Amino acid sequence: MITSPSEGGVREGSALDGGMQSAGDVGYEHAKVGEEYWAGLPLAWNTSATDVEITKAEFSQVPKGLKVIEYRAVNGNETDGNILFARADGKGGMPDLLKARNYAEHPVKVKAKSGSDIYYVARVKVTGPIEGALKGCHFWYRQGSQQYQQQLECSTIVSLGPPLKYEK
Repeated sequence: MITSPSEGGVREGSALDGGMQSAGDVGYEHAKVGEEYWAGLPLAWNTSATDVEITKAEFSQVPKGLKVIEYRAVNGNETDGNILFARADGKGGMPDLLKARNYAEHPVKVKAKSGSDIYYVARVKVTGPIEGALKGCHFWYRQGSQQYQQQLECSTIVSLGPPLKYEK
């Protein structure tokens, strides 16, 4: 939807690209009711010739059976890379994102023609049988004095299944 900038509206933008993460599905077949997980949104690439500042990112569609508890923005250099999907309890060798600095409190600057080190994640809780996928990654950003919103393709399929065995 394009709205008038004079009304304080947000324009539909096209500066961002989600790279390979926007090209396919991410999946996890070992979820359990009551457990919490981190689901990553695509790492934002600024394809334009002007810097952007991302102000917010979230999934557009959250299926029945999953509840988003919070969104965070974390630095891939501080989390050993971008987490696509992981347990929120830190088991399985994944970093505890609750201990990582949350960059979502301020706009995330992405230089022109480059990718961001900061990526967005949602902490989700499984509340019951999951009916569908986390889909559509919606980003809000500023470019100059203009506010934009842009939908990037993304799909995270989560299903209930037997737990994974972890080495200690």
